[in-house]
Amino acid sequence: MASQHVETQAEWEIRMGEKVLAFVQNELYMEMRFLKRALSVLVWKPKEGLMALATDGTCLYYKPEHVIRVFQSNSAFLDRAYLHSVLHCLFFHLWTRQGRNEKLWQIACDIAVEYTIDRMNKQCVKRALSYLREQVYKEVSESEAAVSAGTVYQWLMVQSQNRLSQLWKEFYTDDHAFWPKEEQENAMQMPQRKVWEKIARQ
Repeated sequence: MASQHVETQAEWEIRMGEKVLAFVQNELYMEMRFLKRALSVLVWKPKEGLMALATDGTCLYYKPEHVIRVFQSNSAFLDRAYLHSVLHCLFFHLWTRQGRNEKLWQIACDIAVEYTIDRMNKQCVKRALSYLREQVYKEVSESEAAVSAGTVYQWLMVQSQNRLSQLWKEFYTDDHAFWPKEEQENAMQMPQRKVWEKIARQ
């Protein structure tokens, strides 16, 4: 008689991590049905060493133990983090740096995405705005008619190093380690962008 497989700790964490992500995905879908396709594109892939969600436009990388712990302590943060990564893809942030300073571009993308989420006024991603967020949103929206990563980047270029450090800490939500390097943006990463362009049109 074959012995029954005993689930390991790592296997349990992956199984529970996928359950958590499925719950988060469904919660977002219930309030934002217009994003149904976008919310279902990224393939969940466990990855050790991460302390935040991350994406390359195809997969959503996560550390199972981290996802479980955050869900237990602050499930609303996971809703925002999941949507945050999806919006980076939907706004083509991974593929449109085009010679800009990498650090500034990533901060600009995070601010643009967080601005969008905070303006959605959806219960599952709602959070109280900090003083810094209120000030930043006011400044970037007054300087440009439309807030985008490109316009935020221009605004960031005249900010002090101390304020840039504050902004990075305030708006950091996901890990950008899997974003393509600039030399890849017009090569092997293009298929992912085409997928997201199709979704954006829909």
